[in-house]
Amino acid sequence: MSSDNKPENAIITECDLHEGPDKVWRALTEPDLVARWLVPDDIDCRVMEADPERLLRCSWKSREDERDSFGQSLDTVVTFELTPTQAGGTHLRIVHEGFARAALDAANDNQSLMMRAA
Repeated sequence: MSSDNKPENAIITECDLHEGPDKVWRALTEPDLVARWLVPDDIDCRVMEADPERLLRCSWKSREDERDSFGQSLDTVVTFELTPTQAGGTHLRIVHEGFARAALDAANDNQSLMMRAA
């Protein structure tokens, strides 16, 4: 399940948890639990792919009125990969993609503004 390929411009975090995949899956998918620790209220989280207790891929987008100092809004994809460990826990791999695209868009927008001002 876990890909050795690193998606370009992704933030990847991996850890081993004592809890089994069933409990980790609950923390990733039950709205009350997710709201407590993972996704802020101002993020639109949509499930793109789900394989219970193994894989969850979501798009994360900020509200239209939520923008950074460059006028960009969040538009990323987060993938959670769960693999059972021999000890009964879970190896969790999180891949968060899309930040570089937003930064590149912002840089291009700024360059266009500077060219128009010159």
